[in-house]
Amino acid sequence: MKALVQEGSGSADVLHLREIDAPTVADDRVLVQVRAASVNAADYHVVHGAAIVGVIGKLLRQTPKPVRGIDLAGVVEAVGKNVTTLRPGDEVFGMGTGTWAEYATGTERSLLQKPAGMSFVEAGAIGVAALTALQGLRDHGRVRPGQRVLIYGAGGGVGTFAVQIAKALEAHVTAVTSPRNMDVVRPLGADVLVDYTKEDVATREPRYDVILDVAATRSLRDLRRMLVPGGTLVCPGAAKRGGWLGILARLLAVMVRSRVLRQRVVFYIASVTRDDLAYLTALIEAGRLRPAIDRTYPLDDAREAVRYAMSGQARGKIVITVS
Repeated sequence: MKALVQEGSGSADVLHLREIDAPTVADDRVLVQVRAASVNAADYHVVHGAAIVGVIGKLLRQTPKPVRGIDLAGVVEAVGKNVTTLRPGDEVFGMGTGTWAEYATGTERSLLQKPAGMSFVEAGAIGVAALTALQGLRDHGRVRPGQRVLIYGAGGGVGTFAVQIAKALEAHVTAVTSPRNMDVVRPLGADVLVDYTKEDVATREPRYDVILDVAATRSLRDLRRMLVPGGTLVCPGAAKRGGWLGILARLLAVMVRSRVLRQRVVFYIASVTRDDLAYLTALIEAGRLRPAIDRTYPLDDAREAVRYAMSGQARGKIVITVS
């Protein structure tokens, strides 16, 4: 099969389209013919910082995987003998391993029937970003109807999903983004849309019950000052810039504030659950959630998809299509 293989680390130049063996199907796994996959922050952090990722992987005794990619949508090709809820021919979406390829594997926990009426391209953009937004707002932010929620960095993959999910949770939503992202975020239903180059959202009143900081460009102190007493700052992952040292420094700052200063600051990485994929499917089928897709690239040109995502100029989701 064709796959985008990582050989080295640094820029998108380390990614090469190669012919490799298709993955085997273990007893508890599902082989999927990939129709679409997308690019997430976790993917380009691994491409950029593979050295430290490799060290962590060795400490955890993980097998190196040269093919990147997590999100996918496609058609089930084969299933292991312990798989009971999926069968060959099913159209599925969710997460897998090494999805920037013609074939990838996933599990029953990470794959679900593709929502009715949704294309493979759209379904391939859901995965990690939508789960991150959902778990950040519902589980870590504990958003309730009528609360004021601020999405800082609303123009990216997680941010565009977060605006829609916060509205589905019946919150009053303020979305902050750059001027080039305004037309992407505007149709998503935010109650207030702020261009950060023209207005500092910190000067607005009243304060917010929950802030989902997707951008990670402002200090934690600044963000905390925008919260009501007892409010929650939720930090999903890390920003694209700053490298692994920047990521670790921000994580340390979050830990100090949440444990030492006893402030309600939450850092998390999304987990894969079948129930949450089902929750997202219900929102999609109710017309309350849709991916904002910036560009699509064929697998043969997937390196450019990653290069564009790593440039910091991407809006919404970048999707890799596989014929």
